[in-house]
Amino acid sequence: MSAAQDQQAVEAGGRPPGTRPRSARADVLAAVAAGGLVLVAVLVGRWIQDRYGTLHVGWPPLFAVWEPHVGPGTVAAPVVAVLVVAYGPPLAVRLPWRWLLVAAWTTSTAWTFALALIDGWHRGIATRLTTRYEYLQVIDRFRDIPATLRDFHRHILLHSPGHWPPHVAGHPPGATLTFVWLDRIGLGGGAWAGVWCVVVGTTAAAAVLVTVRALADEGTARRAAPFLVLAPAAVWVGASADGYYTAVAAWTVACTAL
Repeated sequence: MSAAQDQQAVEAGGRPPGTRPRSARADVLAAVAAGGLVLVAVLVGRWIQDRYGTLHVGWPPLFAVWEPHVGPGTVAAPVVAVLVVAYGPPLAVRLPWRWLLVAAWTTSTAWTFALALIDGWHRGIATRLTTRYEYLQVIDRFRDIPATLRDFHRHILLHSPGHWPPHVAGHPPGATLTFVWLDRIGLGGGAWAGVWCVVVGTTAAAAVLVTVRALADEGTARRAAPFLVLAPAAVWVGASADGYYTAVAAWTVACTAL
């Protein structure tokens, strides 16, 4: 069949030629296995933390604490989730491929912002990258970028003179340079840094779709789209540089697959 016929088959809800039918049993087993792994991590982590206190996590296996609260995103997040569950699967089948990528990105962005805004704009976005552990604390030390890069390794260890904050020391300097360049073009401060991480990080959803289509088939990619949009990784993407790294890694894999 031609590419146009393949597309028609996908839009009609069918499978492109050469693809295998889904196994509902395999899907259920995979979901049960994943849930079992999470349960084991919770129970074992809780036991280790209660007995030895060596994990330093308040909510094993997550580095988190139990702190129920509400904010602007408390209403927005469930609304986005319900809309994706209700309309995501049929739209993923019917939308033209390029528009599906755009829709996945924008919806993932809305979902991530909604979750972050449960903490409010200030706590959820604007100050996340301004703490003493984060990148924006060292922007002024990069006035002479070449000189700072040549000297970068001298300040990695915790007991070295003028040591970098943990996140700067623990990652290649290119990550910090991104925020330095944002500052130099007038997008300085925690709010712009947080928005950058969310907007760039959520492109990972589109990157994964590109990869799945290249390595498997378009039908599989389309079925995965709603799940990617609501992926739990949104908790780290908004707003953390981990989201930025996720996008860089996802697009690297996508380009390699292509």
